[in-house]
Amino acid sequence: MNALARVGFVVAGSLLSSAPVSVLAQPNPPASTPPAAATDDRSGSEAPIRLDRFVVTPSRFSLSDAGAGSPSTLTEAELSALPQVGEDLFRAIARLPGVTADDFTAKFWVRGAPQRQLLVRLDGADLLEPFHLKDVDGALSIIDLSAISRLDLMTGGFNADYGNRAAGVLTMESFTPRGPTRHASLGLSLTGMRAGAAGTVADSRGRWAASIRRGYPDLALKVEGREEDIFPRYWDAYGKFEFDVAPGHTVSAHALHATDRLRVLDDNAPDLRSSYTSDTLWTRWRADFSETLSAETVATYAFLTWRRDGAGRYNNRYALELRDRRSLASLDLRQDWSTALSPHTVLRAGWQATRAEADYAYSLYREDPTVINGVLVANPRRIRLTPSPSNDALGAFVAPRFAVGPAFNVEPGLRFDRHTASGDTDVSPRFNAAYTLTPRTTLRAAWGLYTQAQGVHELPVPFGDETFQPAEQAEHRIVSLDHRFERGITVRVEAYQRLTADPRAHWLNRYDTYNVFPEAQTDRLLLSPDRAEAAGVEILAQYRGRGPLSVTMSYALSKAEETMGVTALPGLRDQRHAVYTDLTYTPNARWSFSAAWQYHTGWPITGVNFALVTLNNNSRSTVRSFGPTLGSRLPDYHRLDLRAARTFVTKHGVVKVFVDVFNAYDQANPIAYDYTTSSAGGVITVTKKPRNMLPILPTAGISWDL
Repeated sequence: MNALARVGFVVAGSLLSSAPVSVLAQPNPPASTPPAAATDDRSGSEAPIRLDRFVVTPSRFSLSDAGAGSPSTLTEAELSALPQVGEDLFRAIARLPGVTADDFTAKFWVRGAPQRQLLVRLDGADLLEPFHLKDVDGALSIIDLSAISRLDLMTGGFNADYGNRAAGVLTMESFTPRGPTRHASLGLSLTGMRAGAAGTVADSRGRWAASIRRGYPDLALKVEGREEDIFPRYWDAYGKFEFDVAPGHTVSAHALHATDRLRVLDDNAPDLRSSYTSDTLWTRWRADFSETLSAETVATYAFLTWRRDGAGRYNNRYALELRDRRSLASLDLRQDWSTALSPHTVLRAGWQATRAEADYAYSLYREDPTVINGVLVANPRRIRLTPSPSNDALGAFVAPRFAVGPAFNVEPGLRFDRHTASGDTDVSPRFNAAYTLTPRTTLRAAWGLYTQAQGVHELPVPFGDETFQPAEQAEHRIVSLDHRFERGITVRVEAYQRLTADPRAHWLNRYDTYNVFPEAQTDRLLLSPDRAEAAGVEILAQYRGRGPLSVTMSYALSKAEETMGVTALPGLRDQRHAVYTDLTYTPNARWSFSAAWQYHTGWPITGVNFALVTLNNNSRSTVRSFGPTLGSRLPDYHRLDLRAARTFVTKHGVVKVFVDVFNAYDQANPIAYDYTTSSAGGVITVTKKPRNMLPILPTAGISWDL
């Protein structure tokens, strides 16, 4: 197992053994909004709801939004009862249809699209690179799960409000205390500790909340006897204060900080030392000027730094020297307005302006083993780039919503985006509609164009490229039908297609997709697709009866591929079939038991071949070559997770004790293969060993909410 896989294994495994304490999250009530008539198709009644709260977009999933979402809504209590992976927010999302993730990273793919195509917004502020330990492809998110009270994930067809993302939108609202009661929490485990607190001031006109996490999974490495080669540490903190300056007007200040450091010392490869910091500060003003007019204004400043250093030799022969310094400063101002023009018409409009500046100081020296004219040589390769790009971005949208009769709601939208760094000017029409067939059945549809420009911090300078590419443009086509049956059963069936013109060129490591020095590997390949397509059908069924049992089941039939000329390649996380099911049994308020099982067909990989080459001195060297790019498949993936929890209510707070079993039947799920070769008598022998993801990991924890 290489260094990166070991780090991912230990960090993900240590997350499972942590015992964080969470503040009891409660959904924040929405701000007052203008009334308009519509039918609540989710309640099975004819009770009117506001037009601007009616869900016209398909592909929407919600957390802690009970009673206001689609049938796929998952409450905080239901989520906490399910088996968890280290209480990580992004890992918890991976259980939703259309979302794909592996055991090592908190990053997830949305209907075949990588994480960079997902807009992440917390309390109104857009977050950049919201992950710890980027050398491990983002082993965990920088957002504390317990600090979040509401989450909405849109995996396609999202409104014109959101720009510069081609695949999806994730919006989150943090926990806000209500009433005079204060909340506090504290947690400690082998791999980390956390603390949180929340309260109110000035007769609850002012409200505050804060949380901090400190991780030291290197202690878990010492327990495993590997303290001499891997040293990861991280910490993050979030705080906010909001105040009702006048009736209907709330002003808030927020701060989010994250830092992580990693050292990897390898006897057979160069050493890595890296550190990353992320600071985001923002203010937010939510205003209800009248019963029919409201607005939100958010000003955000973000500053991120990347620092990587590598030095040493591969196989004690081929040298690598790396010095990587990067920074990003971004200032963003966004304002959205909503007004009810009539009981049947709501108009939303807004604008967003961003100034971003990045600095790169990148230097790489690498000796690649190469056979030239029958001689095995160390072929030197040098990259030295110091670009300092900047970008001025401007976006604006308008989106009226109409109630066309009592059962039909439509929302045409138009968005404009301009980016100076890449020279893009894009106009994106969008259309969403919802038709209430019966009080229990709703048909939704979406079509639109979604553009995404390359960020100034996204130049692939490690591969010698400092040129901005044109914006990607994706066309979404979605049809969704959901129905609420008797006795608490809901079903949603959705078909989607996403067609992307001129996808961004990207680099692929064919053999080793998990490596701390991806740019230094000899298996790198530049893919420049002409177009891309993701399409599929998703079925989601939930049972939430009045009894102690709840069940969720989903199935997705999908494909994701990129086309270069006449050659079609599957996406890196393409999976034709995926099944997820979870079951929770809560016999009383004290006990809960749950199980979650998932399955998907194997992801594509590139086959590796080895051959002996005779050199000029009559010695023989092993030479590696590759089969068709992403032309093979890993075995199918499947896993069962279990959880049992016991809650104790005391005069000093609520104590919850839980036991989790990750991968309960210890399924070996490969993520890649390692090869060793030997030769005798001119015959080469290749041994292929799977590089597996996480094995069975039983853990226990305790949480205490004051």
